[in-house]
Amino acid sequence: YPFTDTLGVLGYKQDTLPMRFTAPRAPRSAKVKKTPYSVETNIKSGFLKQGQKISFVAKTPFAKPDTARIRLYEILDKEKKKVSFRLIRDSINSCKYTMAAGLAQGKKYLLITDSAAFRSIYNDRSDSSGIKFSIRTDDSYAKLTFNIKNYEGGRLIQLLNNKEVVISEAYMKKDGKVEFPLLESGFYRARVIYDTNGDGKWTTGDFSLGRQPESTSYYPAEIELKTGWEIEQDQWDIGTKNVKDQKLREKKKTK
Repeated sequence: YPFTDTLGVLGYKQDTLPMRFTAPRAPRSAKVKKTPYSVETNIKSGFLKQGQKISFVAKTPFAKPDTARIRLYEILDKEKKKVSFRLIRDSINSCKYTMAAGLAQGKKYLLITDSAAFRSIYNDRSDSSGIKFSIRTDDSYAKLTFNIKNYEGGRLIQLLNNKEVVISEAYMKKDGKVEFPLLESGFYRARVIYDTNGDGKWTTGDFSLGRQPESTSYYPAEIELKTGWEIEQDQWDIGTKNVKDQKLREKKKTK
């Protein structure tokens, strides 16, 4: 800094100033929270159908579940009763397990899965969950019966929901009645596949073999079902082939 001495000469002086410096701490790296292993069950709205097993489905293959972290209880008036079960790995789908247990209609149950009860082959772990459910009684469903006539040979009768998905099917070798019980409320269509080769399924065409696909025919109307209904369609003449009438569904949408 500039300084004038006693003789009036301008000069410069240098001085020092002590300063303390504290090095900043390195910021803590934010821990990335892993997404839990997502496992879904087929328990919808707290109900299962009679005879239906609980299924567990994931998007990536399962490692062996920790059954000690899985508990199934029957809910009684004042307590919970433990229910024994077995977990069965699907022989085809490595992303699916089913639970075999003695479940009865009219009873209430509680399924508890602790954290890490299920793991993927990549060691991802599931979160804990608890689901209350019961087994629906027969009177909470609808039932549909067809009287099939006028065809000789094997045929596959399929029932389709309003999304054109096959939800149930039955194979018949001769004319008679076919029943579809335990149906949800909604609109349904029915389809017959004429099983000319007798393999029990629809066979596609093959151009190289000069083979036509097996013929199909639709029931000529949509059928509405509601809870508790038991509908029997008098006669379905499958000797007469009917194509799918798309206008039926279009009429439902315009209402």
